[in-house]
Amino acid sequence: MNVENKVYDALSWDKFLEVTSKEKIYPPKKIDLFNRLLGHTDNFFIIAAIGAFVPGYVMIVSKKMIPSFALIEDNQLDELNWLIKNVSNTIKNAYDKEIVIFEHGMCACIGGLDRAHLHIMPINKKTNNKTITESINNVLQKRRSGISSVEVDNYKFENIHDITEIMNGSKENSYKINGKQYTFSDIQNLDINNWPISARPLVAKGGHYVYFKNSSLSSSFLSDKNFQTQLGREIVFEIEKKINPIIQEMTNKILKKNNFANIWKWQEFAFKDNIYKTMDDLIVPLLNLKLSNGNFNFDVIAKKE
Repeated sequence: MNVENKVYDALSWDKFLEVTSKEKIYPPKKIDLFNRLLGHTDNFFIIAAIGAFVPGYVMIVSKKMIPSFALIEDNQLDELNWLIKNVSNTIKNAYDKEIVIFEHGMCACIGGLDRAHLHIMPINKKTNNKTITESINNVLQKRRSGISSVEVDNYKFENIHDITEIMNGSKENSYKINGKQYTFSDIQNLDINNWPISARPLVAKGGHYVYFKNSSLSSSFLSDKNFQTQLGREIVFEIEKKINPIIQEMTNKILKKNNFANIWKWQEFAFKDNIYKTMDDLIVPLLNLKLSNGNFNFDVIAKKE
């Protein structure tokens, strides 16, 4: 499933509708790029997401080509909030989990993912604020977020791989750091309560943002800091790695074979079995949502036999 080389707009509404609708069996036996559609409203659609290291991972995507949800029309806000709330509750109930939602707005993501998309991922119910903030700090530390460059013998290194190698393999007094290593408190710097509206002034100036929200605002954030892509996915993976024995066992097996594997990167691990399971698990719950509360012309792809 090589998204980067196959297509420019890997989140095309027209392609998802066309390809998924042609499948004779749902969920399809072979998971591919455009046959993962779950449902849709007037302006948004839901897909089972690639890189599903946990079942129940979906994305809400804008039908219109916009680069972030900060740029949706005002008259679409109620629809978006309705969809987020109801899809989140559907996943919570289907898997007996809590959920995390996140967006990297204006990220110009590789692999044709420039269209606005919001991630919804289930996490263990036992997850608390301490576990989440520790996981965020661990990821920020791994990424050396906030450090713009490192100087060694009057040479400046700005590439993240060079920065990481130097800081991990050298004595602290042998290099000079430019910037400040971010911690969680550094990235809680925008008004999360009014997302996505609160990000509009930033986007209007050409900036980007990361929105990360769970059930507690004290371990959530909306930030305009500069991050590499897939920050939210890596944080959720770090959370699950701490308390989910299935993820722990899987991680150990993969890293024994390849110590450099980035399991949280969708480009490296698609987890097609979990994509299929997500589609299968959510057939009835999403159909029940349509029948009981089908606002905004909410419809599903799978029909009850």
